[in-house]
Amino acid sequence: MKEVANYKILPMLCNERGVITVKNLTGLMLDLAFRQSEKIEKNFPIMDKKVWLIYSWDIEFISPIYGEDEIEITTFPTNMKRFYAYRNFEIRRDGDLVAIAEACLILYDLEKQRASIIDKEIAKAFGKNEKTYSGKAYKMGDDFDRERKIQIRRADFDKNLHVNNGIYFDFLREIEAFDEAELSYIKLVYKNEIRKEDEVLILYKKDEKQIEFKIESHINHAYGVVSYV
Repeated sequence: MKEVANYKILPMLCNERGVITVKNLTGLMLDLAFRQSEKIEKNFPIMDKKVWLIYSWDIEFISPIYGEDEIEITTFPTNMKRFYAYRNFEIRRDGDLVAIAEACLILYDLEKQRASIIDKEIAKAFGKNEKTYSGKAYKMGDDFDRERKIQIRRADFDKNLHVNNGIYFDFLREIEAFDEAELSYIKLVYKNEIRKEDEVLILYKKDEKQIEFKIESHINHAYGVVSYV
């Protein structure tokens, strides 16, 4: 099953160069994915106390998306295994592909406060589609040579009292070389939730082609890589 929607990119969703921020682009993708989930899950009371949490993003950028652009986003589930659900996204402008992505989500039980095995009937209802994009393998390094502290604001938290997943991309914008207008690829893995923290530390290293990073608090962290070629 595929879900498709059209969006006009308002200037308020863009950065200082007029390019949509990664935070807002992923927000549009998740908006569409969750709309599809709601249609399917309304027939399954077992899902009333469960939510999908984003675990990782792999996004390849073919062309920048600017304010006033009209884009079409298509999303479809590709596989579900234990706690994990995988889905692809295709983003087009005037029929041309401008970005492709894979997201991995975890089914989370709100009452038990832990990951939940995905029911076979739920997986069957979502169905499977052939992957059009699989992301890239990446192993986090430990030789970061730069760091930057960032203060967390009350506005950064979501209803689950975790730092909203999109805010992590805002954290990356504090790295001096991060430029959304030049992005070719970004991977972000959320290892643990950041909650009730006053600040986070970004550890990173960069060269002309990419930035590797780790976002950490006292015991929680996320990590990934940004490429420009």
